[in-house]
Order: sequence, then structure tokens, then C-alpha cells
Amino acid sequence: MFPLKEENRRVAQLLLRSGTCPRCIFRFCGVDLPAPYKRPYKELLDDLQTFLESENRELILEGPDPPLKKIRLHEDGVDTLSANGEEGVSVTEDENMAATKPSNWRVCNVCLGILQGFCEKDFITEVCQKVEASGFEFTSVVLSVSFPPQLSVREHAAWLLVKQEMGKQSLSLGRNDVVQLKEAYKWITHPLFSEELGVPTDGKSLFEVSVVFAHPETLQDCHFLGEVCPDCFKPAKNKQSVFTRMAVLKALSRIKEEDFLT
Repeated sequence: MFPLKEENRRVAQLLLRSGTCPRCIFRFCGVDLPAPYKRPYKELLDDLQTFLESENRELILEGPDPPLKKIRLHEDGVDTLSANGEEGVSVTEDENMAATKPSNWRVCNVCLGILQGFCEKDFITEVCQKVEASGFEFTSVVLSVSFPPQLSVREHAAWLLVKQEMGKQSLSLGRNDVVQLKEAYKWITHPLFSEELGVPTDGKSLFEVSVVFAHPETLQDCHFLGEVCPDCFKPAKNKQSVFTRMAVLKALSRIKEEDFLT
């Protein structure tokens, strides 16, 4: 059953027109059940189009956009993680490799593709192949995912947009009403990782697989926060950039809505 209701129609249409993917639309409409997120992406696109009775497919299939990127191990090869005595494999994306999705899928303006090609079975299979090639033996795995900090800025902008639209309908949307990106990603990928690796996912496992997403092309999304809340961004020796996820979230919690929107 399609998870959106009639009351979600205007918000879904607004987000779709702005370039948001179906899974992120679900998140901002408060869909908090895992099953809808796990469905194949193309099916979600088709069902969303049917739900909105759109006659213009360009709302959904629009191109070209910058391609999504495949992942690879760090240039030094397999990284052995030493924190807390754990072993594991760290995986990051490579902007020089080919796309993982059809070129006519528009890259989501909120998640930057993480809930598109980067959570589907083909991508998970590639990551698992890297893990298996590492030579480690393990009976369970804990998954660690890191998202670029600018996604928090994009989520905040989308939340304000949806909040304004719902206000016109005398409805409200709290920040906690939005399903977190990491939660949706976990719902989709944990069963796929477990199936591919043949072991259960376990938060207490001593073997960690770390997937790090980066999108340097949009890091400038955070720069205005440094001007509005300069005390939130302090240089640290162990950080490559002052725009860490925690610093960005701290700044977003302080900034006034009118300052963010101007």
C-alpha cells in the first residue's frame, strides 16, 4: 500500500517540484515504517507519479545532473580500524568513477543521492565485495555511516519549506516529525548488508564497516553559517574542515528562520 495520504499531496508535490526524491518525500511526510523505503526506487517513482496524477514526467525524470559516484577503498587500501580495539573496513566514494544509476534520474536536492543509488542492492553488493576482499574473518558486523555536513543544511531548508506549506493548511511539522536520514538508510541497507555478507548486523560487533559519503561540490552550502554563527566553527588540529556535522547542527539550532531564508 502506498504510504502517503491525501493530506500529504500538496507537500509531496511541492517537494517533488523542488527536486526531492521519493524516499526523502516520505521522510518529510512522516512515514515511519521501514517497508515503503525498501521498495525499488523505480517503483517508488512510478507510484508517486500515479499518486500525484502528474501529467508532466519531467517533474520526476529530469537530466542531466552531476552523476552519482561509486565507492572505492581508500587509496592506501584496506584500513584497519583501531578505535576501541575494533577491526574493520572503511569505504569512501570516489568522484572519478562512473555513475551507479540511470542518467535520467535526477539527483535528490536533499540527500544528494544517498537514498537513491547509494542504498540500492547494486551499491551494497559493491561495498560487500570490498569487505570480503579485505581478508578479515567475522561472524557479525556493525555498520557505521557518515554523511556530509551540508546535508543538514539542505534538510533544514526542506523542513522550513514543508513547514510553511503545512502552515497554510493549519497543520504543523516539528523537526522531530521528520524521519532521520540515517534511520531511513539503516532500514533499507542493514538487511541487504546482512544478506550479502551472510552474517547478522550487530551494534556490539567488534568488526566495523564504515561507509563515508562526501560531496565536496556542495560544501559551500555551509559557508554562510560561518558568517552568521562564527563562534560555532572553531579550527581543530584533528579536523580537516571547521564545517563538521556537529558544528553545522549547532549553528542551525541558533539561526533564526528569517536569517536562514534571506
